[in-house]
Amino acid sequence: ALIEEVLQSGAATGYPLTRLLAHMEWALLDKQGVDDLVEYETRLNYVLPKYDDPVICTYDLSKFGSSVAMDVMRTHPVVIIGGVLQENPFFVSPDQFLLEIRERRSGRKSVSMAS
Repeated sequence: ALIEEVLQSGAATGYPLTRLLAHMEWALLDKQGVDDLVEYETRLNYVLPKYDDPVICTYDLSKFGSSVAMDVMRTHPVVIIGGVLQENPFFVSPDQFLLEIRERRSGRKSVSMAS
């Protein structure tokens, strides 16, 4: 993953931390792979815990639909809301969320969502 390469190269160059800020408007472009945004954000949860580097994804909520915004929020264990960094009560583990994504794509409801 590109993000992992960036974080590794910072450490290899001797920097104690790499601060990564991602403006997520690229996901609004009509390009191949953009539909996989939520899966991408979910899979980052397997990579980022290996590093101490701060990574911030910024979303202009006026440009993203509410369902995308809620899904994205569920992929982040920590969020900044109203300028306050806090644990995210809506966070779903990557394994569970990837299962939910697969079930959505296949047209089935998650057992945990039905109960």
